[in-house]
Amino acid sequence: MKPSARNSTCLLLLAAVMLTALLFFTLGPGPTDHEARTVTGKGHDENAEKTPAMISPAPGSHYSPPSIEELKSNPHALDPAPLPLAFGAPPFERQGNGTIHKKDVMEMLDALNEEGQETESDLGLLRKTIESYRRIFHQNPVAGENREVVDALTGRNPHRLVFLDPGHPALSASNELLDRWGTPFRFHPISGSHMEFSSAGPDGAFGTNDDITLEEPELAQESS
Repeated sequence: MKPSARNSTCLLLLAAVMLTALLFFTLGPGPTDHEARTVTGKGHDENAEKTPAMISPAPGSHYSPPSIEELKSNPHALDPAPLPLAFGAPPFERQGNGTIHKKDVMEMLDALNEEGQETESDLGLLRKTIESYRRIFHQNPVAGENREVVDALTGRNPHRLVFLDPGHPALSASNELLDRWGTPFRFHPISGSHMEFSSAGPDGAFGTNDDITLEEPELAQESS
C-alpha cells in the first residue's frame, strides 16, 4: 500500500473514533431521576437556609402600637401575664382558719409606726402593701374608707389573703389603721391602680400645715 493510502486509512479510523465518542457523550445515559431529585432538593434546601423566613401582615391590616396615653390608662398593659400563685409555698402560709398569710408583707408591716421612724416611711410601707395587693388582684382594694381598706388587707378578699395582721398594734378597736399619733390614716383612691396615702400629722387634724401625704410617683411627676 502506498503511503498516501495508509494515511487516508488512519485519518478515517481517527475520524470514526472521534465520531463514536461524540455520539456516546451526546446520546449516552444522563443522571438518574433519583440523582436529579437529590441535586435539585439539595439546592432548594441550601437556598431555604440562606433566605430567612418573613411573615407579612394580613392583607388590609394596619397595625399601629398603642400610644403612651393608652398604656398609662391600662394598668396591665406593661405587665406580663401573671404566673399561677403557689399559695402553699413561701411567702404564702396557709392557716387553719382558711386564710392565707402573705408573710413577707406582714413582717414588713411590723415596722409601721416604729419609734425613730419618719411618718413618710410609714406611708411608704402602706404603699408597698397596696402594691403587693395590686400585683395579685390587678387592682387596688375597692375601698375609699380606712376600714374598707383594712378589711381587704386582713383577709376579706377573693383569695382570703392576709397582708395586715388583724392583731397589729396600729389597729383601733373600730378596725381602723392609725398613724403614730392615733389618727386614722387616710386612703384616697385616685383610680383602680393609684392611691394617695396621708397622715394628719401631730395635730391630728387634716387640712392643716402638718399634714403628710405620699403620692404615687407617676402622679407626682405629672403634677410637677
